[in-house]
Amino acid sequence: MRITLNHVSLRVSSIAQASRFYTDVLGLKPHPDKPNWLGVGQGCLIHLMEPTLDQPDAPVDPARHVALDVASLEEAVTLLLRRGLKPYQATVDQRQFKEITSPDQELDFGIGTVFVRDPDGNVIEFVQKGRGIFAAFDPA
Repeated sequence: MRITLNHVSLRVSSIAQASRFYTDVLGLKPHPDKPNWLGVGQGCLIHLMEPTLDQPDAPVDPARHVALDVASLEEAVTLLLRRGLKPYQATVDQRQFKEITSPDQELDFGIGTVFVRDPDGNVIEFVQKGRGIFAAFDPA
């Protein structure tokens, strides 16, 4: 399976303050429609997120994740299930989850991407361009 980095998400206390640092100091360009996505067309896409959970330092904080582009979500799910992992889908606020138990399962829940946790509990998101929340969003 060929994968490439899609974006890195950083948890910040203030999107406005962090945006000023990344744009004014480091020179990253914001996306015209999504100002918390920086580095558009620069090869270093950063997604700034404020904590969405009641416990901002909880190990399942969705603002801490790595997203990987894949050619096929189904292929990613098949690989993850074969390895004994538990892929899932989630809503944008990460409050509702749907476990994926079969490679034939519809992958249309929540934001339409697939998540899994690494051995340390870090969240890895798999993104297929043109699907789910990314269907109408091209950050490049």
